[in-house]
Amino acid sequence: MQFNGKIVLNTKPKFGLIGFGQSYEIFKRKRNCGEAVINGLLEINGKVQFGLDTKLYIKKNAVLKLGHINSFASHTEIICFKSISIGNWVQFGNDCLITDTNFHELKDLSIDTKLPMNKEISIGSYNFIGARSTIKGNTETPNNCLVGSNSLLNKNYYSFGENIILGGIPAKLIKENIVRDWETEKENLENYLTIKL
Repeated sequence: MQFNGKIVLNTKPKFGLIGFGQSYEIFKRKRNCGEAVINGLLEINGKVQFGLDTKLYIKKNAVLKLGHINSFASHTEIICFKSISIGNWVQFGNDCLITDTNFHELKDLSIDTKLPMNKEISIGSYNFIGARSTIKGNTETPNNCLVGSNSLLNKNYYSFGENIILGGIPAKLIKENIVRDWETEKENLENYLTIKL
């Protein structure tokens, strides 16, 4: 872990609040390649779990805000160059990529203008992002949103309203009036996503 930034806890500190490299999934074998580089601000607003071999990078002056019961399954990468905000009760499946940067400067030759390299991400509360999905800059999801596996999100999805399923490359509306039954799962998730010795 490389740490030159700042971590702010907006919740009462307690054992098991943050877990990094935790084996909370079906598969337990790890590749021993998890890594965290925090040069900017990491804001924690509740219990957070990073699964096996997850990677976290926060650039200097960038801000990553995490809500209560955020979990990132194994092999997930979070790369924050500007601003990523994730609401409460949000889970990411394995092998997801969440990045607010293109890493390289792009230029629109038709108007001879450089395009923004870094764009904000905002994930609403009660979201579930399926395995191997990619979340790019400009993504905004509403509350109560489900995303199918192998999807690419790269724009604002608020126009579809809440209680939706998105999926595809790029993601589009798949189904309306559907929601994960978080209320039934809440107690189990609180216990399951807590480090135990």
